[in-house]
Amino acid sequence: MNHFSLLVIFLIIFHISQAPALAYDEEIIILRFKYKVHIINGFTSNENPLITHCKSKDNDLGEHVLWMNNEFMFKFRKNIFGTTCFWCDMRHGSAQKTIDVFRVGHESNKCHGTGNCFWSVREDGFYFSDNNQSWIKMYDWV
Repeated sequence: MNHFSLLVIFLIIFHISQAPALAYDEEIIILRFKYKVHIINGFTSNENPLITHCKSKDNDLGEHVLWMNNEFMFKFRKNIFGTTCFWCDMRHGSAQKTIDVFRVGHESNKCHGTGNCFWSVREDGFYFSDNNQSWIKMYDWV
């Protein structure tokens, strides 16, 4: 090996040794295939439960009854064709609405960093977050 090759190797090793170590629970994701969708009953009363029935073209995840602050979570892998889509029929009392909770190119772009797509269903509509802290209203009930 010549001196230049040794210098390059030394600089690479030195640079790597100076980089901060990642905690075990942190990931650097370039291509993400695994996702989790969380449906949370964000209503302020337990008078009526949130009833949700989620499915995709290939999977029926069944009906789930969620009382105040309860959550239904499912996980999946994005298909290789880029066509993965899950939607949920939501009912609360007499109100009913169907929303897409995950679509490649839509929600997948919004929750790519964490791999988590959170939906808080509330009296005034449907809120989205990728971290369960910062919420954006996406849909009204009507």
